[in-house]
Amino acid sequence: MAIWIVIGASRGIGLEWVKQILARGNTVFATVRDHTKASQLWTLSGSAPRMSCQLLECDVSSEDSIIRFANDIAAMRNLDRIDHVIVNAGILNYPNRATELSFEDFSNHLRTNAVGPIITAQKLLQTRIPIGTITFMSSDSGCATDFHAFEDGFAAYAASKAALNQMLRHMAAELQRTKVYTTILAMHPGEVATDMLNISVGWEVDGIISAEQSVAAMLPVVESKTIKDSGTFWTWEGLQHPW
Repeated sequence: MAIWIVIGASRGIGLEWVKQILARGNTVFATVRDHTKASQLWTLSGSAPRMSCQLLECDVSSEDSIIRFANDIAAMRNLDRIDHVIVNAGILNYPNRATELSFEDFSNHLRTNAVGPIITAQKLLQTRIPIGTITFMSSDSGCATDFHAFEDGFAAYAASKAALNQMLRHMAAELQRTKVYTTILAMHPGEVATDMLNISVGWEVDGIISAEQSVAAMLPVVESKTIKDSGTFWTWEGLQHPW
């Protein structure tokens, strides 16, 4: 029975991760920013076998909340390993053009999409509980070598995902230098029909898939990666993505 942590599990892709993990008979610790706004997750938790789905609070935009969450994990009795961590939390406040956005809006994208996810992973690593893989939900928007000039209004979002990508690559390299055998991955989940994508953009979005399709495809990709793959970027289809 594998043990998973899903950061940002109240809806969309994160909620679907929890559904499919439980359907496999595995154990999952699922985090939300606010317990009162996670009705679907509460329903899942209530119908799951005893203790197989535990809800915890973690707001990745708050360092205090991240530290409390990591302390909660460290205090879990008999938790001697974590097989997989999925860091899914993120925001897209559209539009976020470089020529228009506010200091606060840019900061919020960076804090929620890059700083918070990296610090959350850092604090989990500092618990000294062995972790198999940490997979960050990234985006092709953050790819530096394939710039999407057509994505009008995605500047802060793209910049935050690019920052996330660079930080997780450094994290992977640092862990390898210190002989910590946790595999660090970036994952592009595809163009997924979630609330985050429920916006009107000025271009045609090709290949929209459901959260169920995305996670069903990502699961075997995540599970197939080893320490030799640490610091790499993948698509939901199992293809290596350029940085």
